[in-house]
Amino acid sequence: MNRIGSCLVLAGLLLVAAAGAALADDEYGRSYGVRIGYGSDPDQFVVGVQADMGQVYRNIRFVPSVDFGFGDHVNNIGFNGDFKAYLRLPRATAAFYFLAGPTIEIWNWDVAGIDNDTEIGVFLGGGVQMGLSDNGHYNLEARVGIGDVPEFRILLGVLFGGR
Repeated sequence: MNRIGSCLVLAGLLLVAAAGAALADDEYGRSYGVRIGYGSDPDQFVVGVQADMGQVYRNIRFVPSVDFGFGDHVNNIGFNGDFKAYLRLPRATAAFYFLAGPTIEIWNWDVAGIDNDTEIGVFLGGGVQMGLSDNGHYNLEARVGIGDVPEFRILLGVLFGGR
């Protein structure tokens, strides 16, 4: 399958997952926010937006995001379709989670002789989510890239709503 076909299949899968999450009945609701962090290989400053679209199945939620990376002679935009499985702690506002999801990276190189490119990969990782008063939460996560995506990212985010 060529790259355009792969991108279309991935986009279709993400839309189906988002529609399922949008229709789900969820005690936590939806939340939207921003995040900031560091990425390696390439070494970059990363900013992004994220949305917790809701529960897909039991403790698994669909949390898409868009990250913008700057530095190391390349700028990139990553469209992530993460699924997060939560392990909620009893009588605590904190929860640990594992994440996995596909990503599409658009690379824009500042180096002569290297063409811009679009690649597909997967991120795996984990993090912790902590409550933010009654209307949101913080999250701190580490992500490892598989394929032609950034090798590692650590991100701190804040989401509003959903509580």
